[in-house]
Amino acid sequence: MMLRTALALAEKGFAVFPCKPREKVPATPRGVLDASKDRAMLEHWWGLNPHYNLAIATGTTSGIFVVDIDGTDGERELRRLEAEYGALPSTVESITPRGRHLYFRMPDTPVRNSAGKVAPGIDVRGDGGYVLAPASVHPSGRFYAWSVDCAGAIAQAPDWLLEKITERTHGSGEAIPPAEWRELVANGVNEGARDCTVAKLSGHLLRRFLDPFVVLELMRCWNAVRCRPPLPEEDIARIVDSICAKELRRRGHAG
Repeated sequence: MMLRTALALAEKGFAVFPCKPREKVPATPRGVLDASKDRAMLEHWWGLNPHYNLAIATGTTSGIFVVDIDGTDGERELRRLEAEYGALPSTVESITPRGRHLYFRMPDTPVRNSAGKVAPGIDVRGDGGYVLAPASVHPSGRFYAWSVDCAGAIAQAPDWLLEKITERTHGSGEAIPPAEWRELVANGVNEGARDCTVAKLSGHLLRRFLDPFVVLELMRCWNAVRCRPPLPEEDIARIVDSICAKELRRRGHAG
């Protein structure tokens, strides 16, 4: 059964690999780095042990990232975020022993693994990560299962979620390389990364004390020629206004 599921997932473009029975621990020497779509390799792995759990490598290799909603705390935080930013689209979803996994298409911008960055109880698995797929067995003995109410296709994540996932924390010391700024300005972004990129560029300019009205006009021009498709003008104003408020608070805290 697990081999059939692994083969079916591989045919859909997911890179998979085995984990030890009833565990999240990889059963291959390099773990997620061994993830494969090759039929012969999958037959070899599950031929060694048909009871191996099944893991999906997230990120660019499978074209997806996964949002892990962990328990009641995660659900409560998700409801709060949706009330503020808008409901998440219906997408492919699996039920886990502690909550659920929401699958989204990988955007143009990198999505890295994180724990609690979006909100307490909400983790993200992207490049270099993995999740157990149905019908794997949790160490507790409970099964992972596809939700009967989920969508038939993996959805594109809303801009607000991508912004939460990719935003950098002030004071972290993590500098964005100049080449990345040049690429954003010159090449633009597609739908799914527009909001977070406008926020990123606005913050970069405001941190260098450009006049907010100048930043707004620059973002309007960049949006018109570099976003595919362009965001509505009112969205640009909303994002820049929000980043201006954050920058003013930062300056106030800095004295």
